[in-house]
Amino acid sequence: MWRINSLEAKLKVAFIVGLLLQLVCCAFLLFALQVWQVLLVALLLLVFNGMVFRRIYRAIFSAFRRASVQLEALQNQDYSLHAKPVFAQGKVAEFHQQVTALGESLQRNKTDYDQQLFLLYRLIDQLNTPIVVFDHRVQLSYANAAFADLFGSPWQTMRHASPSLLGLIAEPEWQFKDAAKAQQWQIRHSRFLDQGQSYQLLVFINIQSVLRENQVEAWQKLIRILSHEIRNSLTPVAALSQSLQGKLAGEREQQALELIGERCQHLQDFVSRYAELHKPLHVQYQWLQASALFQRLAALFPDAQLRAKGLQTELWVDSVLLQQVLINLIKNAIEAGSPPGTIEMIFSQREQGSEIRIIDAGQGIANPDNLFVPFYSTKHQGQGIGLSLSRHIIEQMGGHLTLANNSSGQGACALIQFEPSPS
Repeated sequence: MWRINSLEAKLKVAFIVGLLLQLVCCAFLLFALQVWQVLLVALLLLVFNGMVFRRIYRAIFSAFRRASVQLEALQNQDYSLHAKPVFAQGKVAEFHQQVTALGESLQRNKTDYDQQLFLLYRLIDQLNTPIVVFDHRVQLSYANAAFADLFGSPWQTMRHASPSLLGLIAEPEWQFKDAAKAQQWQIRHSRFLDQGQSYQLLVFINIQSVLRENQVEAWQKLIRILSHEIRNSLTPVAALSQSLQGKLAGEREQQALELIGERCQHLQDFVSRYAELHKPLHVQYQWLQASALFQRLAALFPDAQLRAKGLQTELWVDSVLLQQVLINLIKNAIEAGSPPGTIEMIFSQREQGSEIRIIDAGQGIANPDNLFVPFYSTKHQGQGIGLSLSRHIIEQMGGHLTLANNSSGQGACALIQFEPSPS
């Protein structure tokens, strides 16, 4: 069956049918009028119908052309264009109203989306966790300030960098190429749309702190068990040695009993120190001048001939606790064989807070992986508690303690980083 599939064709057919009807009417008029009169009437009707048809045709398609331009603008996310309706009533006017309502709805949705996107970027800026945004070309588009702590430079200097340049792998899932970073950082991935383009959001979560908490919890359980058993064994031994000292007269026996008592006391002190490890501390914050802190440390270690830079720096810390940590770190540097005059303390201020570096020229770190493991020590008489306690103290003050060998030469560097002080 023959079908007419377009409005233009239907209008043309309607015009032709109307023309044929006019001719039929004129044929009937031949019986009542003269030929020239019939031809004149036919011509007038043809001209009149042609003008009416042309006017209607142009009005209808003008309305649809305007609607088409507006729809194209909506497709390009331009919601400012509004087509003026040709008809004030009827289906075509209703169609124009629907298109205009659609544009207004899309405009409201885009405004809400833009506000949400703005809040998203504001939230990214406020977080201390590194967050990275890749655009539809999988190139670095945006990041927050914490990006510099993880990748070593501000994100603006690496704009449009590829994941490979940042040391990242996208398949089969986002992760670092470097095995050490891959174990330390977990990457959460999601997608969002901006201006019709697909963007990828990466959130970097440092899982080392979670692992350390689990490790500390395990050590605490072990320490509690060992403390209980050792104290139960040492108490009767110490009491028995004291009672025997009054009964035995031999000098050799007395010395043996004294040695037993000393070793019992040493073990009790050792257990007590580990029992206190990782307990919450009462931190008393105050402003501390780096120059005053350095003078105290230099007086405690005169033979080390300590050096310093950035003594004008102010630190928001607990003076007593920080001094305890620095004493331990300086002692480690001296015991590592750093010659006099080679231990340097560098105080500095940065946007993310303050930091202290202790750089020495000793033997360096033999096994960096076990630095903060309790009971582990490379020293002959070491107990493996100093660095664990130092890190615990720094973390109680809201900071971080890391140690590494110097990349430029001999020795090691201890880095203490503190968060910005409250305003």
